[in-house]
Amino acid sequence: MAEQPPGALSAAFPPPPTFFTHFTPENLAALKELRGADGALPPMEQLPEELKCLVPPPLLEGGYRAFGETWTLPEIYPSLAQSGIQQLYPDPTTSTTSTTTTTTVATASANANGKAGTPSFDRTLELRRLSQSLLLNYLELVGVMGIAPEQFHEKTAALETILFNMHHLINEYRPHQARETLCLRMEEQLEKIRHETEENRRVVGQIEEVLAGLAGVGERAEALVGGVVGARKGKESGEERRERAVARDREAWRMLGLGGA
Repeated sequence: MAEQPPGALSAAFPPPPTFFTHFTPENLAALKELRGADGALPPMEQLPEELKCLVPPPLLEGGYRAFGETWTLPEIYPSLAQSGIQQLYPDPTTSTTSTTTTTTVATASANANGKAGTPSFDRTLELRRLSQSLLLNYLELVGVMGIAPEQFHEKTAALETILFNMHHLINEYRPHQARETLCLRMEEQLEKIRHETEENRRVVGQIEEVLAGLAGVGERAEALVGGVVGARKGKESGEERRERAVARDREAWRMLGLGGA
């Protein structure tokens, strides 16, 4: 497959892939002719260069590169150590001792009940501690800038490390946020469907009531109009029949409350 120009994938507005120019009617027809009776294509190395881009590539294994970044398959959130950043909070998967009062109490309670004490990891507590450390280091940075401004690098590096740790802890909530967002969307859709169903049932009930009222309206209108016309003498002309039909319809609408008298 054709390679992209250097720096194209990492640009703010990357251009379309260069191989899109190969998707022409002529190339598609040529690729269709090369397919066998079972729909299989010849090996990739036997295809012309302009037709290789038309064949979907095999599934990637290990990872892929997009927009200048390398992505792993399956997607794994890298740890701070893998990113070369100092981790300021205990590892929730491997820590065996707790430095927090909450964890110590929980461990002591578990031991008292005869169970092995496993330290619990409270991300909220760790985020609060990092926030306090961030504020303290900022105040120290302000003091350093007033006394020895040339020594600010150490404090700015500490602030950067704390912010990376806070950002990493917050990102660990992303899977939970995605699940909760999906649950909320499904609940909203279910509530919307229930509301629409109830509204449809209400309208159907109203229509049934109108149809039930219409069953006798025609007969009553015919009886009222027919009595007036029947009082006349002689045969009924075509004009009179038309007037009678109009009067019957008008009476039916009046009985339904949809027209004037």
